[in-house]
This record gives sequence, structure tokens and C-alpha cells, in this order.
Amino acid sequence: MERQISLRRLFEDLRGELQWQCLCQPGEENYLGGDLLAEGDAGGAALVGFFNFIRPYPVQIAGDCELAYLRAHPQAMEQFLSPNLRLLIICEGQTLDEHFYGDLNARHIAAMTTPAAAKGVLARVQHYLHRELAARQQVHGVLVDVLGVGLLLQGEVGIGKSELALELVSRGHRLVADDSVLCIREAPNILTGHCPAALQNFLEVRGLGIVNIREFFGAAAIVRSKRIRLVVEIRDMSDTEMANIDRLQGKVDHLDILGIRLPRLCLPVSAVRNLAVLVEAAARSQYVKESGGDMLADFEAQVLQNVGEE
Repeated sequence: MERQISLRRLFEDLRGELQWQCLCQPGEENYLGGDLLAEGDAGGAALVGFFNFIRPYPVQIAGDCELAYLRAHPQAMEQFLSPNLRLLIICEGQTLDEHFYGDLNARHIAAMTTPAAAKGVLARVQHYLHRELAARQQVHGVLVDVLGVGLLLQGEVGIGKSELALELVSRGHRLVADDSVLCIREAPNILTGHCPAALQNFLEVRGLGIVNIREFFGAAAIVRSKRIRLVVEIRDMSDTEMANIDRLQGKVDHLDILGIRLPRLCLPVSAVRNLAVLVEAAARSQYVKESGGDMLADFEAQVLQNVGEE
């Protein structure tokens, strides 16, 4: 389902930052949705821009240059106030004459005024709408920040994901979200994980109950969002499955979330395996891979070199 945001919410969220005021109050029915014609992941950012004759933006930014052009070319006013226009943001302390103001009211176009520079307002509103209208999906799991790498821990219910997250936090790492992770596609290849507001700071540990991580370990043990770089699946495996795991590189495949392929590492769980240490090693390994390193290739080259010397 296409995401939408009301103009009233946009006004309230950015009012303090942009110091704007309403000239024409947005109605209850005034909503902005993702731009279906936008290329790639422009999404909400493609809804905002300066005056465009060919393809008018639903949210138009008007500063000194734009309003000066309209005053010099009144015949362009009809194109400027296109049926597609939902919100006009007047920047740089500019004012509207009564006729212009009357046209906005008659066409039910919301208008806001701000003393901020037009280019700055454009960048901020684009960023806001891109974030708010970006594709998102709720997934089951625990998201932790280990050594700067966002790891999504997954596995069957009761297998020990929250207990593992608690141990990682006790070792100095950070919790993002427990049980439910809100995934947002920030860019074509960037997926960030966020904690739903109702669950922030808390971790549910089977047998122990609800743990307030902020109270236990301090504010530094919590982070509101993190880019997801690796999925670690904890699995209870049979002896046969364990025997089939590649000894040199483990069991690795991919998980698709919102069209982004994330590397997924499967870690067998058992009483003798220290999962926290293994997860830390997995985070370091992912960092090395993203930096261009290939530990398996290095190992094979070292073996071949030593075999040749012998």
C-alpha cells in the first residue's frame, strides 16, 4: 500500500525547525503520497522542487527569484498554480499580494511562509518526505550494533535471540530493537532498522522478563537506528546438517527485504558454542569484506605458498 502523509503533519513536524507559518491552512483531506513516476528511490523527494513548466511539483518552493519571475510574467501564473499543486512554500521572507493569496484559497492550495533560504528549505523538505514516504517493512528479529556493524539476529521463537542480544550489550555493544524491527529502504542499497516507539529501550528475556536496557547499562547501550549489513540466523541443527556446513566459509546465503539482498550467515546453536564471540567475529568478518578483504582467498594463497616452499 502506498504510504501517505498529511500536510498538517508535515507542517507540525518541521514548524520549529523552519520557523514557518501557515498562510492557507491545509485541509484534512490534503495528503502527499509517493511519486509513482519518480526514478529509482527518489520517492518522496521527487514531490518537491522549484517552478517546473513541464511537470509541476505537488510541493513547490518559491523564493525571491521565482516570485520575481511571476510578477514579471503574470501569464505564467496559471501554469504555476497547476491542479497538481498541493502546497506552496514561500521562502526568504517574501510576501504575496491579495490577488495571489485569493487564488490559493480558491484552489484550496495550502501555503506556508518561512524566512529561511529557498535552497535550504528544498533540501530539508526533500529529505523529510523521502524518509517519511520510503518503503518500509516490519520483520521479526533482534537488531544490534556490534562493532559498528548492524546485525539482524533471526531464528525460531525461544532459540535465544534476546539472551544473545543481552550478552552482546553486556560486552559493550548496543541494542537497536528487540522482537520487532522496522526496516526502511533509505536508498537503493541501504536498509536501516529502527525500533518501534512502543518497544524502545526494552528487551524481553525468557525466564527473566522485561529488561530496561537504558536503566541497566545507560544511554550509550541504546541506538535508535542502524544500517542492516548482515543477517545472522541462529538455528538448532541436526548432526547431519552440521556435517554439511562448509568448513572454510560457513553456511552463507541471502535474505531479501524490500528488494535489498542482505548476506545471511547461519550459526548453529549448542551448549558448547559461545554465540556472542561468534557474532562479534561475524561482524568483524563483514567489515573486512566490505573493505575489500577476502580472508578465504588470503588463506588459500598462504596454503599454496607454503606447499610450494615445501
